[in-house]
Amino acid sequence: MAAHDLTPTMRKFLDRHLVFPLLEFLSARGIYDEREMLEAKVNLLANTQMVDFAMDIYQRLHPDKEPPESMVEKRSLVVARLTELKTATVPFLAVMEEQEEIEKIREQTELIELFERKGVKQESFINLYHFAKFRFDCGNYQGAAEYLDLFRQLTVQSDENYLNTLWGKLACEILMQNWDVALEDLNRLRENIDQNMLAPPLAILQQRSWLVHWSLFVFFNHPKGCDDLIQMFLRDTSYLSAIQTMCPHILRYLTTAVITSHRQRGDGQEILKELVKVIQQETNSYRDPI
Repeated sequence: MAAHDLTPTMRKFLDRHLVFPLLEFLSARGIYDEREMLEAKVNLLANTQMVDFAMDIYQRLHPDKEPPESMVEKRSLVVARLTELKTATVPFLAVMEEQEEIEKIREQTELIELFERKGVKQESFINLYHFAKFRFDCGNYQGAAEYLDLFRQLTVQSDENYLNTLWGKLACEILMQNWDVALEDLNRLRENIDQNMLAPPLAILQQRSWLVHWSLFVFFNHPKGCDDLIQMFLRDTSYLSAIQTMCPHILRYLTTAVITSHRQRGDGQEILKELVKVIQQETNSYRDPI
């Protein structure tokens, strides 16, 4: 089974936080040696701020040892940085507590004006983004999602951090398994990518390839996910082209979605024919057991 595991291939298209659920899945299935899986998790955590999690796994690997001094020092730095960033966002928290006034707002300009009336200037909005990003890296996905969503509402699409905000918010909802919200965020991100006329074609191709991989978490957990997956992967030529060019291994998941859902669809046979045609086109470059 390990010979057909796509995790090493797919992780190249995923944020490292999204790789953790894949490693947990592999651990539960016993496909690899458990010690090997724990070492992979420690290595993955090394470039995050999830120090407590890393220390816990380290002690599972080395039950007779204390965590190395580097981990202890990093934990102190993380706590200090988190406190610093939280302090910078205190003015935002005060405004956010005025729920009644915020719920009446319908336009972005009104929301910005509200914050400015309360003494929070536009140039400080970036503090929200930095705090949200750090929270995400610490594994606080709920807190990160709230601040990322607020930052999105306060900024414009041309902002250099806007696209990263959409990616971060989607990752948060996936990791919290909020599939309805995740689907909304997925569609918002897809629209932003597809409507970007200024980015180089290669950048758009890469963004679509990443989105295809991230969307698998949503599509295979959402009630209407298989239909949306087929529509996006097979019938949207932009994404089908990205799959064929950058990640033909995704055809495994497209095939699975078609096979498991075609009998419930009125156009099931037509979709099967379309899928077979695509697979035949890729026969010389990619093969898969499914």
